[in-house]
Amino acid sequence: MRIVLDTNVLISAFVFPGGAPELVYRLVLEERVELVTTPALLAEFARILTTKFAWDGDAAEEAVRQVARVARVVEPSEPIHEIKADPPDDRVLEAAVAGKAEAIVSGDRHVLRLGRCRDVRILKPAEFLSDFK
Repeated sequence: MRIVLDTNVLISAFVFPGGAPELVYRLVLEERVELVTTPALLAEFARILTTKFAWDGDAAEEAVRQVARVARVVEPSEPIHEIKADPPDDRVLEAAVAGKAEAIVSGDRHVLRLGRCRDVRILKPAEFLSDFK
């Protein structure tokens, strides 16, 4: 199964271990699910680690390298404009479409409100874990 992890889920997995986001990321590390991401999402991940959580640049870059090593990094070719309240959230949808993902795992209310983008389900981390079992 291919999934996209929204940046907020990756942040939670790395910064606040022990919860559902980390468990979802562990499924990726165990190769039980395939992670799809994009250069834009990886850059956002690094930016948030350094600006909002005061991670040292080297530590943030190492986290990004780890995610990039275990993910399939794709380049979206089709812009998506679905989330009017927060247009940058559309990058997650673009990643899912470009990577032919089956699910987006997110904690973002704007993304979650959609419920689905084309054939891609949008789930909270705990919902994804429940469905995965």
